[in-house]
Amino acid sequence: MQTVKKFYYDVVICGGGPAGSAAAIAAGRAGKRAILLEMRESLGGLCTNGYITGVAGVVDGICLEWLQRLDAEGHAVMKPHLPTAEPEYGKQMLEEMVLQSGTRILYGTHVVDCIKEDGKIKSVIAYCKSGKIEIEGKVFIDATGDADLAMAADVPLECGNAEFCGLNQSVTMGFRLAYVNLKEYNEANAAWRKHPDFDSNDLKKRSLIVYKEHQAYEAGRLHDILSPGNIVYPMAGREQECMDVTLDATHTFDCHNTDVEDLTRQIVDQHRKVIWFHNFLRNEVPGFENSVLEAYAPMNGVRDSRHIIGEYVFKDTDLGAAKKFEDGILQHTEFYDTHVPTPGFHTAHRHIHANEPVENAVCRPTQDAEDYMYNPLVKPLAWEVRTNPRNYCELPFRSLIATGVDNLMAAGRCISAEYHALGSIRVIGPSMSMGQAAGYGASLYIDQKLGAVRDLDGKLVRLADHLSAFIEADSSIKYGITSKQLTSGRDNILKAYLSGTKINGVDAMQLLWSIME
Repeated sequence: MQTVKKFYYDVVICGGGPAGSAAAIAAGRAGKRAILLEMRESLGGLCTNGYITGVAGVVDGICLEWLQRLDAEGHAVMKPHLPTAEPEYGKQMLEEMVLQSGTRILYGTHVVDCIKEDGKIKSVIAYCKSGKIEIEGKVFIDATGDADLAMAADVPLECGNAEFCGLNQSVTMGFRLAYVNLKEYNEANAAWRKHPDFDSNDLKKRSLIVYKEHQAYEAGRLHDILSPGNIVYPMAGREQECMDVTLDATHTFDCHNTDVEDLTRQIVDQHRKVIWFHNFLRNEVPGFENSVLEAYAPMNGVRDSRHIIGEYVFKDTDLGAAKKFEDGILQHTEFYDTHVPTPGFHTAHRHIHANEPVENAVCRPTQDAEDYMYNPLVKPLAWEVRTNPRNYCELPFRSLIATGVDNLMAAGRCISAEYHALGSIRVIGPSMSMGQAAGYGASLYIDQKLGAVRDLDGKLVRLADHLSAFIEADSSIKYGITSKQLTSGRDNILKAYLSGTKINGVDAMQLLWSIME
C-alpha cells in the first residue's frame, strides 16, 4: 500500500494510555513538536477505557494535576490512596491537557511497523482511515502497553517468566454499575469485619463479597468462584444511596496476551463472567439489589505482555529491597501485585520467593510450599519476601531506555522489569510518572544533540521532573525567579547546571538540588 500522508515531528509517542498521555504533555510543555498516536477514540487507556478508575501508586506530577483538575470540576474522588477519576470526564481532561501542551493527537491510528537507519528509528508506519501513513521523528516513546513499536524495531523483548512458563497475569474486564447503594454496602462491609466468621488471614473470609461468593458457590447458587478479589470504585458527583461504581473483579486465567485467539477467548469469557457476577451481586450482596449494568469496559484488562529488555532491568528484589537509584524518576510504595496466572482462590502474589532474606524487605521462611494454587508449577524458594510499607523503591530512568536502537524509550507496562516487579509498578500512578520522565527525557536528548538516549544523564531527567513540580508550586519565588521565567527557560536551568553557571546569582546546582529536598 502506498503511503498517503507523512508527518514530521521531534517526539513521536505511540499509545495514549496514562503513560503515553503524560509523555505527550511533558514533551509538549518542554517546547518540542510532539505527536501522540492512539488506536482508540479517546485517551487514558485502562484507567478510562478499561474502567480501572482507581489510581494506584504514588500520585504526583502530571498525574496529580490531572486528578486535581478533575476534582475542581467535580469529577474525581480524592483520597490518600486510590483516588478515582470519572472515566468519561477523565478522557476529555487528558485530551485537553495534551492539546494545551501543544502536542498533536491522531486517533484511530494503529502503529504496525517502523523504518530504521543507522541504528535509529527514522519513522513509524501506521494505518488509519486515511490509509498508510508515515511519521518521522527524532526520538520515539513506546507507550503501547504491548511494546508494539519496540517489536517492530527488533529490540530485545520478554514476555512472561520462568516461574509460570511464559503465562501472563490473569486478565480482568472492568464494568460499570448504576443505582448502587454504596452507603448500605459500606455499612454491611464494616459489620462483616466485626462478624465472628471474619478472618483477614483466610482467603474465603477476608472480604464480604468473596465470603458471600463462596457461600453461594457451596450452596449451588454460583457455578464457580468468579472473583477471588475485587475493588469497588465510587464515581464522583453522586449520592451514596444511588451511586455509579466501577468494579475490577472477574478473572480469566492461563493467558497469552499477545495471541489474538487467546485475547478473543479472554474477552468472550469476561463478557459472560461479568453478567454472572452482576447477577450474584444483585442477589447476594447488600447495596447491589437495584443495580443495573451500564457498560462493559470497551478495553480488555490486560496487566502484562511484551516488554523491553532495557539498559537496566528493574528486578523483582529491587522492589522488596526498597532500592534507590541516582537516576530514580519515581517513588513507588505499593506491594507486590502479580495477579495469579492460574486458577484458584488467590487474587495476586503479595510476596516473592528468594534463596535468602533480602535486605530492607520483610522476610520469613516460606509458609506456602504446599499451596498448589499459589505455586502451581514449581516449588518455591526458601524465603518469602515482602515490601516494607514504611519504605519505598525508585525506578531508574535506564529501565525506560531500549537496547538495540538508539532513540527509543518505553513507558508504562512495557518498560524493562522482571515479572513480579512489573506486576507492582505497572499501575496508573507510576505509569504516568514514567511517561512524564520519558517526555522530559526526549526533550533533553534533542537539546543536547546526543547520539543515543542511553548517553543522557538520567540524573537530569530526575531533576527535570522535580523542576516541573517546582514550577507548578511557584516555590521558586524565594530565589527571585518567577514561575513564568522558569517555564520559559526550563531547559536553560538544566543547561546552567551542566555548564556550572549561575541564575540570578544562584548556583544552578544549589537551585536544582533544593527542589529535591
